[in-house]
This record gives sequence, C-alpha cells and structure tokens, in this order.
Amino acid sequence: MHQLRRVFIAISLFGFVFPTYAGQKVIIHYDRNDPMQVFGVNDLKSALEITGNKVIESESDADMHIILSKYEMGMGSQSFRIQKEGNRGIRIVFGDAVGAMYGAIELAEQISLGGGLSAVKEKARKPYILKRGLKFNIPFDARSPSYDDTGTAAHENIADMWDWEFWNKFLDNMIRNRYNVLTLWTNHPYPSIVKLEKYPGVNYDDVHVLKVPFNETGDRHGDKVDFLDPENTRLVKKISLDDKIAFWQKVFNYAEDHGIEIHIIHWSIYAFGAEGKYGITDEGTNEKTIEYMRYCITEFLKTYPQIDGIGVAAGEHFKNFKERERWLWQTYGEGIMDYHKINPERKIDLIFRSILSDAEKILEEFKDYKAGAFHTDHKYARARLHSSTTSPYLDYEYRKGLEKIKVPCWLNLRSDDMYIMRWGNPDYVREFFANIPRDMMRNEAGFYIGPDGFVEGREFIYKNENSKLSGQLEVDKHWYRFMMFGRLSYDLTLTRDYFEARLKKRFPSAEPAEIYNTFQAASEIVPLVNRFFFRENDHQFSPEGCISDNGFLTIDNSFFKYPPLMGSGILSVQEYASAVNEKKTERFDGITPHEVATNLDEFANRTLKGVKSLRKKAGDNEELLSTILDMETMACLGRYYAKKIRGAAELAVFRQDSTKKQAHVKSIQYFNDAIREWEAYAKLATSQYKTQLFSRTHYMDWWKILEDVKKEYQTVKIEMPSEENRQKALPKTREMKLNPSI
Repeated sequence: MHQLRRVFIAISLFGFVFPTYAGQKVIIHYDRNDPMQVFGVNDLKSALEITGNKVIESESDADMHIILSKYEMGMGSQSFRIQKEGNRGIRIVFGDAVGAMYGAIELAEQISLGGGLSAVKEKARKPYILKRGLKFNIPFDARSPSYDDTGTAAHENIADMWDWEFWNKFLDNMIRNRYNVLTLWTNHPYPSIVKLEKYPGVNYDDVHVLKVPFNETGDRHGDKVDFLDPENTRLVKKISLDDKIAFWQKVFNYAEDHGIEIHIIHWSIYAFGAEGKYGITDEGTNEKTIEYMRYCITEFLKTYPQIDGIGVAAGEHFKNFKERERWLWQTYGEGIMDYHKINPERKIDLIFRSILSDAEKILEEFKDYKAGAFHTDHKYARARLHSSTTSPYLDYEYRKGLEKIKVPCWLNLRSDDMYIMRWGNPDYVREFFANIPRDMMRNEAGFYIGPDGFVEGREFIYKNENSKLSGQLEVDKHWYRFMMFGRLSYDLTLTRDYFEARLKKRFPSAEPAEIYNTFQAASEIVPLVNRFFFRENDHQFSPEGCISDNGFLTIDNSFFKYPPLMGSGILSVQEYASAVNEKKTERFDGITPHEVATNLDEFANRTLKGVKSLRKKAGDNEELLSTILDMETMACLGRYYAKKIRGAAELAVFRQDSTKKQAHVKSIQYFNDAIREWEAYAKLATSQYKTQLFSRTHYMDWWKILEDVKKEYQTVKIEMPSEENRQKALPKTREMKLNPSI
C-alpha cells in the first residue's frame, strides 16, 4: 500500500469547520450480493465522498480499508461493532446482515456528522427493543378502505399507495431510522390484491377514489355507501390485477431484502368487494363468509411469501359477539394453517388485538396454532403517545392478565394527538422508552407507532403548492419525530449531542442548541394539555383543534366532565375549586390548573423567544422557516389552552359558591383573552396550511373553530348560578376504567 498521505485541510460541512485528513483513497470490503450490506455501503460511500475522500476498487492503491466481517461469538441479531485497526483500517463486525447494514449506516453518520474519517469512534450496539415498527392505516382503494378512511388524508393518499417512488423513499427512511417492522392496517383488501379464482367476479382492476369525499358525518364502517357502484367512485390509476400483485411483491421484496418485516393487521368483520355475492355477508355466523375469508387468507399467503405476520381484531364490526373468538380461528387461524400445511418451513406470526375479545377464549380457540409465534397487543398510551412517559394503562388494565397467560405483548403506540405541527423532544422519547415495559414483550414482540385517524403518507395541505415542501412524504416533513422514536428505541444511549448534530446537518445556518431548546419547549405543550385533559380514545379529543367527533369541546364537555390523567398529580378544576372554597390553599394536594396554565405559558414564552432568534438566522431555508412557524403556532395554541384552563378553574370556584363573583369576573376575562390567543393561532396555522377533515374527530378549520371559541366566551359571560352548574363543579370520584379483557 501507499503510505498514508497526511493532507491537512479545513473543510466546512453542514456548517461545521474543522481540520481533517481528507483526500484518502478508501476501499470497502463487503458482500456485494447482500442487499443490506449494499444499502449500508452506499450510504458509507456517499459520506466518504462528501467529506473529500475517494472510494476505489484497487486494493494496492488504498490508503484506508473498511471491512465488513461477521463474527458469531457474543454478537446477536441486528448488532454491530465498529473498531479501528491502526490508522489504515476500520472494521465493522456484525451479528447478522441487518447488523452489517446498521453498522455501515452508523459509520457513514459518524463520518458525515463529524466531518470525515478522523471523526470515527469505536462503538458497539445491539437493539434496545427487538422489534420497532410503524403503524400504517393503508387506504388501498375507495373500494377496499382501511378502518376509517373518512378523513381527507386517506382520500388524498390512495393514489400514492400505488407509487413505487413513495414506498422506496418510505422504506429507506425506515431503514435509516432503525424501524424493522411495517404493520399495514386494513379491513378487507383481498379482492384488490389477490387472485380469488374460487370466487369469479369478486376481483377488480384499477384504483379508485370516491367522487365526493366524506364529510364529518361520514360512515366509518362503509355500511351506507356502495363502494362498487361506479357512480360513487372515479378512476385514479389504470392497473390490472396482475400488475397490482407484481407491485406489492416488489414493495414487500424490498422490505424483506432490507430487514423489514411486513405484518397485515385486520379489523373484523368486513367483506368489501364480496359482500352480497356467493351468499357472503358480514355476519359472524355465516358459513359462506367463514369459508370465503379462510380462502382469502390462504391465497394471500401464497401470493406474498414475504409476509411475516397477520393481526386480527375481534369485535370492531362484529354483530354476533358470542362467536367472535371462534370466528377468528375459523377464518384467519385456519386460513393460515391451511397454508402452513403445504409450507411448514415458513413462520407466520399471529397477533390478536385485545380489544373487545377475551384472552382465555382466544387462547383456547387458537390452541392448535402451529404456524409461528402467537402474540397479543395493547394500546399502551391509549391514543395519546404525546402525553406521559409513564403511561399507567398497562399496569391498571393488562399486566395481571398478561402475566397469567404469558403471551408476548406488542405495544400499540397510537399517535392520534398530533397530525399537523412538527414535534421534537428527544428527552421525552428517551424517558418514554426507558420506562416502557419490555418485560411484557418477552424478547419476542415490540411496538408499532402511528395514528388511526390519519394516513401518514404524503403531505397534502401546504398552501403554497409550488413549494418543495408541498407533497413531501410525512416521514420527511416530520423527520425529527420519526428519527427520534426509531433511533432511541434501537439505541437508548444517544445523547443530546447526536440530535444537535442531526439538526445542524439539516439546518446548517442556525445554532443547533437553539433549535433543540426551542423545539423542545414547543413540544412540551401538547403532552401537558393531554395530561390535564386526558381522553383515552382518538375520537374524543384532537388537541390541535380542541375538537372531538362532535365538534368543538366546550368546558362542559371537557374540563368539567373529565379529570386529568390518573397518576399525573394534576388537580381537576373541581378539586381546585373545592380547595379554594374550603380555604385549603396554603398547600394544594396536587398541581393546580393555574400551575398547569403557568407552565404552558412558560413553554410558549420560551418557544417564542427562540423563534425570534432563529428567524434572524434562517435566511431563505424554506424547511427551517416552516419548522419555526410550526413552533410559533404551537406556542399560540399553548397560550390558548392556558387561558381556557384558568377560565375553567375560576368558573368552577364560582359555580361551587355563587357568592364568589370575582371568580366569575376573572373567568370572563380569561375566556375573552382565549379568543385573542386562538386568533393568533389561526392566523399562523392558516398562513401555511389548508383545512382538512380528520377522520376520527372533525374538521380542522381554525377560523370556523374561532366562532366556537367566541360562543364559549359569550356563554361564560352570561352564566347565572344554577343547581345544574353547581353539580358540574363538584369534585367527582376518579376511577380507572378497567378493560375486562386483555
């Protein structure tokens, strides 16, 4: 080899200026037939070249060797070790192909974030959580919808589900962020993606959307709309069934070739495309339906050998609840087993969702399941991923049952509390995963993260359609959030320095610590609001709009009706009012609503201070300016909730004791101030985003909601003492609703 050439230069990369040894000739030794190693090495090559080095093929001319080599002892799946070998060699030792890919990506990151080969540090890692997944409600077609495709996001994303570029970028994003499971949630897509030769006329070609999208009274289950009636849909993509199958085989092959498991998860019972034919209905006792569903599952597994798991939910659309567990076995269970009998070497995991089903009955019905692992799942933080880093629900509802049946449990991390604004708080995510009950996973299961009321496909609400941000993938718009949850669930040791380096790379003109702090402050707002007003399910509360499925949430439908999150230590407005009226204010037994409001204002003030400074340095970086605007918008939302919470607390004092007229005066002022804060919020939000319909709540229309905010003020202003309102203001007993099944 030639002697190492020490060319000392200063380079500026992503805003950093530092000395490095550049211009080296580097040869990479790896298995070119392994797509995972190829993927990782491609990232590595890009990092080397951008830092002034040259990747060569001739070993005799190389200044530096990078070697990927497998080492069995002490290494597990997805693990890697980066080790230096003198000044002329770096070795990536790995436990399997996925570990090789992750190791190469890690090395590429060190080189690109640190400025070159001189920044490389030795590092060894294995996954903190074994399986790290995304939950994706997939709108295949208007004729084969997911559980709730009534929102604008589903309608707008149907065509993109058949775009290879979309899935290529989406899966690449998953790989780099260390997600290794993709769960696709659907009802009954089989007539659209599997040849069902036993049922001629059930299959259909092409891709359709509804001619007229749903409104806020849309039919979630698709019971009232004939999706197969051509009068109700329009064509968006011409494609044959054979080409559809080839498309999904390509997508699933790419995932499998890069270490990503594919799980298809269903709600039951749905028979879109087949209902009304061959005697098939959505009745659980219908033998024709059972036979048909069983056949669909077997043919699906024959068509797509890449599928790793199937999930089922009993009861979401079940008319005969007495037979639900039996029906699941007769359809999905036996359908899988029919395939397994002719392909015994292939393992197919089964996940039964705990909702509306009985664990012991499920286990009894599936006692003969031999095709693969048998798991359950649990909505760990309910629909409020951004609420508490120590969710109480598994311990209150599920742990005892799980310990009894000893079935590995997937954690369903539902992120239905934020869809639009960007969010970023690595400290929250790190603490969340540090507290997660890994013991319930039993080193087999993992988590999947995502919403139920929104399709995180391609962005569609930017007002400026000529912007490069318009139409970007949601995983790109929300890159920071996706990156945090993926990377920290694999490597919990990642520190603030790492995230600041990523921010610096993305936004080179700004100070990374300032972005980090401002992002973090803005991202504290929704979790605190969620803790103060905790609703378990997605349709009950969307913090970005203060709306539920019935529209705007007034104080009587929110703070006066439901308490804060159990275990949060926060007092309800009624508990606060009782303490005030009973003169127990020297030491409140918990965090008062006013203290919550003060914290929200503090987060808002810190955000706005950071926004003011960041905007001076943003230049013409469109993505940074949009991110800063999201932060500022969230600050205004925080101020709105602070005023509403204070107003509710003072109103509770007045309602309990009508002689406290000064409390009523204060309440009126707070609700009047809330109008100003919502106006500021609406002005900022609509400066870059269009309105949309959320499938599980209501229209996210800021200016229309403002009218409700004004009406609420008028209602509070004219309120008179009444026994009904006094009863609303009396403290209620807090009870955790226990789910009788697991």
